[in-house]
Amino acid sequence: MVSLTFYGGANEIGGNKILLEDKDARIYLDFGESFDFGEDYFYEYLQPRAAHGLEVYFEFDLMPKVPRLYSKKMVERTELKYEKPDIDAVFISHSHSDHVNHLEFLDESIPVYMGHGTHKILEIYHKLYPQLVDIGEHQNINIFKSGDKIKIKHLVIEPIHVEHSIPGAYGFIVHTSRGPLIYTGDLRLHGPQNNMTHEFIEKAAQSKPYAMLSEGTRMGSEQEHNYTELEVEEKVEGIIKASKGIVFAYFSMSNIDRFMSFYRATVRNKKKLVVDSKFAYILDSLKDKIPVLPDVMADDNIQIYFKLAKSGNHEDKDYKVYERKFMPKMVTYQDVSRNQKNIVMHMSFNKLVELVYLQPKNADYIYSSSEHFLEGDENEAERTVLENWMKHFGVKFHKAHCSGHASKQDLERLIKAINPKILIPIHTQKAADFKGFHVNVKIPERGKMMEL
Repeated sequence: MVSLTFYGGANEIGGNKILLEDKDARIYLDFGESFDFGEDYFYEYLQPRAAHGLEVYFEFDLMPKVPRLYSKKMVERTELKYEKPDIDAVFISHSHSDHVNHLEFLDESIPVYMGHGTHKILEIYHKLYPQLVDIGEHQNINIFKSGDKIKIKHLVIEPIHVEHSIPGAYGFIVHTSRGPLIYTGDLRLHGPQNNMTHEFIEKAAQSKPYAMLSEGTRMGSEQEHNYTELEVEEKVEGIIKASKGIVFAYFSMSNIDRFMSFYRATVRNKKKLVVDSKFAYILDSLKDKIPVLPDVMADDNIQIYFKLAKSGNHEDKDYKVYERKFMPKMVTYQDVSRNQKNIVMHMSFNKLVELVYLQPKNADYIYSSSEHFLEGDENEAERTVLENWMKHFGVKFHKAHCSGHASKQDLERLIKAINPKILIPIHTQKAADFKGFHVNVKIPERGKMMEL
């Protein structure tokens, strides 16, 4: 018998944590944290501490009380007795927090499998933000690439690359005793690497699967137009061309496709793209794995911003060791302020204070990240702060974004192309809507086992 138990990702976007059992084999597909994780009990500086184990998490039912899964350290203050784990492996689809963030709780002896890009990105972000990105200690991390075939007892897991808003994303074909089961992970078909997703769809269809776990992040979206990455780039280029001052940009540093859109648009307008030392470190660390990336140290189109630090003179001692490599490409707030018309500058929300030093004139700000931030009552305070900064400095606000997830129309085409016998919607709040695309939809419930 093949079964699936959904400890996350059922009737919610994110938090994928799915146990697949087949005969004596037991593997998890992702082990992430929900986007609304703990919001009923925790806020800002009131947070549970993973270093102290799972006691607080269990108290508020934030983690499943599953025996033979967690490390001894994590359960020592709980009612769950530590036992040797019975999980054969955990397979990670990509490095977003809603797919990896709870790895730190697992027993160290459980083998973890992830793509080479995911492993690199997690290493980079742990170095830059150790308080935010920590997957814990693992004795056996195994790195795969697209097309590998990994045997776990009688199961064979085949990772196939897909396009998402972060490099190194994969879907899986899991060959079970009942036949192939497809796990899409998170994917899209409207970016520059959509050929990878098309390859995944083709191979998934060829396997003639009996079941498919399909993400459905945008199933509830009724957008009239599915914006592509190329359209984002064209809009960005138009804004840069029309601007009479500095152009600020807000997008995720791990979204390499978006970086390249801004980079190309900036170069075509004969301006310089300014990133900070953290962003430079990410780009520099990934350039060997992503050949399209420019070399931040050699490319004259890129400058590296160093904020004013302790000495007030931008001295070596002010910066971390990894930052010092980039000091030959340094620009300061004085440099940027003097050359505003010639610069496009990455400016995340938490770096808005730099505007005080830059004193922008006739500036534009392109918000090119998740639309969720600009919507909903839960984001009202941050949204108001952003609006106040824009108003204070007279900055013109723009939006230019496309999703990292497949549109409703693309999901329909994907499902019909792969044509599984059973369709299981995950990573969505609109699971019932999948019934319009398939005759045999099984809707998962959190914490419940589904027999296939």
